[in-house]
Amino acid sequence: MTTYYSETVGLERTDPSLWRLRTDSLGRELWAYLSPEEAALEPQSTYVQHLLQVPEFPAPKPLRARTPFAAAQNGADFLALLQEDSGVFPCQYKGPMFMTIGYVASHYFTKTEIPAHIKIELIRYIVNTAHPVDGGWGLHSVDKSTCFGTTMNYVILRLLGLPATHVVVRKARKTLHRLGGAIGNPHWGKAWLALLNLYSWEGVNPAPPEMWMLPYAVPIHPARWWVHTRAIYLPLGYLSLSRAQCALDDLLSAIRTEIYTQDYASIDFSRHRDTVCGVDLYYPHTTLLNTLNAGLVVYEKYLRPNWLLKRAHRRVFELIQKEVENTDGLTIAPVSHAFDLIVAYIEGGKDSPTYKMLYSRVNDTLFHGPQGMVVMGTNGVQVWDAAFAVQYLFMAGLAELPRYRGVVARAYTLLLHSQFDTECVPGSFRDARDGGWPFSTKTQGYTVSDCSAEALKAIIMVKNSPVFGDLPQIEDTRLHATVDVLLSLQNTGSFHFGSFSTYEKIKATPMLELINPAEVFGNIMVEYPYVECTDSCVLGLTYFREHYDYRAAEVDAAIANAIDYIVSLQEPDGSWYGCWGICFTYAGMFALEALETVGRTYQNDATVKKGCDFLVARQLIDGGWGESMKSCETHTYVSTRAALVVQTAWAVIGLLLAQYPDRTVIARGVKVLMERQKENGEWVFEEPEGVFNHSCAIEYASYKFLFPIKALGLWCARYGDGPIH
Repeated sequence: MTTYYSETVGLERTDPSLWRLRTDSLGRELWAYLSPEEAALEPQSTYVQHLLQVPEFPAPKPLRARTPFAAAQNGADFLALLQEDSGVFPCQYKGPMFMTIGYVASHYFTKTEIPAHIKIELIRYIVNTAHPVDGGWGLHSVDKSTCFGTTMNYVILRLLGLPATHVVVRKARKTLHRLGGAIGNPHWGKAWLALLNLYSWEGVNPAPPEMWMLPYAVPIHPARWWVHTRAIYLPLGYLSLSRAQCALDDLLSAIRTEIYTQDYASIDFSRHRDTVCGVDLYYPHTTLLNTLNAGLVVYEKYLRPNWLLKRAHRRVFELIQKEVENTDGLTIAPVSHAFDLIVAYIEGGKDSPTYKMLYSRVNDTLFHGPQGMVVMGTNGVQVWDAAFAVQYLFMAGLAELPRYRGVVARAYTLLLHSQFDTECVPGSFRDARDGGWPFSTKTQGYTVSDCSAEALKAIIMVKNSPVFGDLPQIEDTRLHATVDVLLSLQNTGSFHFGSFSTYEKIKATPMLELINPAEVFGNIMVEYPYVECTDSCVLGLTYFREHYDYRAAEVDAAIANAIDYIVSLQEPDGSWYGCWGICFTYAGMFALEALETVGRTYQNDATVKKGCDFLVARQLIDGGWGESMKSCETHTYVSTRAALVVQTAWAVIGLLLAQYPDRTVIARGVKVLMERQKENGEWVFEEPEGVFNHSCAIEYASYKFLFPIKALGLWCARYGDGPIH
């Protein structure tokens, strides 16, 4: 078992053998810490044993793979041990370092005790992800230390009981002061501090809830914003309007003296609404936003009538209640969930139905791991990973082998259970979802375009395989419903014609980015088109058209328009910029695969040729590919020093599907995948694979198995199975 930094500084840890992960047929993931007597009656799953490095994990002992197909089999054998009986491939979907503050702050605000075993592991995770040099924290786990990350995690450690004199806390405080103190937090950080009575609402830029009372036809109506942004600013507007704060206690008074570089009482917070530490600032305010904020401050202080304030409160809470109902208390993600929980507590206390429903889901985004426990980016990646697992086992020539039948059947069954079959509550500003699929779970409630398309393709693969004929079969009408949803999601108006976004069509002008208040994220105000989402929708729709004629002309037109959009997004150097994976490599793989489905290859298409040439030119001396998170931030390809397994697999997949003619180039990448595989079939984590909003890295734990298995299988399909020299 690995010894972590938390152990070297004498912090307590829980017993790994007593943890259990419980999942259900809809993919819910909940951790439980048992007594020794309870644990004796409930064996750990092999996934938990592997994750927590329990010695009893039954690691496979195959022969060292000498050929690509043997390596793919060894990888699939190991992956099978990481699947739960529910079909879920669990994943500690971690990376962002600003999620856990909501969990801890909402508990503190509502005077709700966090169980001791959770406290211990939350502390461990934060301590174990501290910057190894200066002891601070960044926006994400591999970031430089920032004011936002350091402040939030410092406050968490103190609220969870770590004393100000602890070596970890002292080191972090020194870094925070070097960054100018907590006064330099961006908007969300200032809001959390204000709720905790560690900052004044006078220093937080406005988030006027009255905007929700505007007619929907108004182009800037918040319901036209990106779903995550509106979900956060809905409750934040309520809290800002009510100036909600914890009662000041001894601990909060002490923290006030620790996180600033001057005496708290001497700070004029109203002068620091726009003060953001330079290290944090990714998206500076525009002159327009600063002008609007200045006007709103005057309006809120002197002009807003009380009757309007009360009506705005009611309207916002009504919409929060609808969100809670649509998501069974989960809300879209943990930041909005924590804000909503505090609003529900203010409105009705702990006995109110809204609070109870929200609190019943408070641990759904908590996930344990060897470094400790963390609040994830959402409640998991269940549907996304299951769809890929089904597809890639088929594409690797493994799915119909008897030893993998159970893996495919379980993942397929999870997908069947996860398709939406109801619509959202009227008046909640949500589009049609019946027939679509989510990113994580059905109960989370949000359709995602690429997840729906990838699930559609996976379902059809199983449905058409005679090996799986005895499994429950989905009705064709349910697949038709998926196509209806996908066609409804394509952007066919004046914004980025032919593209697909994430959750919805683009509903407002991208010019709204001029009033982006977040400061640490870019492109968050409205839905944007994404080459990866567009690629996945092409993959799903083209596979559907191979087997069905439903709405054939419309599907064909949608595919053609999407392909035109993908081609139009290619940069002059042959690259595509990726927004959900790192970065040009990820997007390039998806784009080349989508183009291959309509017959465009290296031999017959200039776009494909340029895309391949871009990848080949960035092959590293060791034969693989590796791209840094810095690519996402700078919009320029930044290579790592050595190859990374997942990105090597992405490049190999793209080149194989594009029919790149130089076998040697691809063989070198395949060799890297085989050499990096451990003798037991495992590939180990190297660096975060995902990203969101250009600036925050996030980990997809299953990618290190899924994409190498696919790459190795595709190699065998094209070149046969033999030793790689």
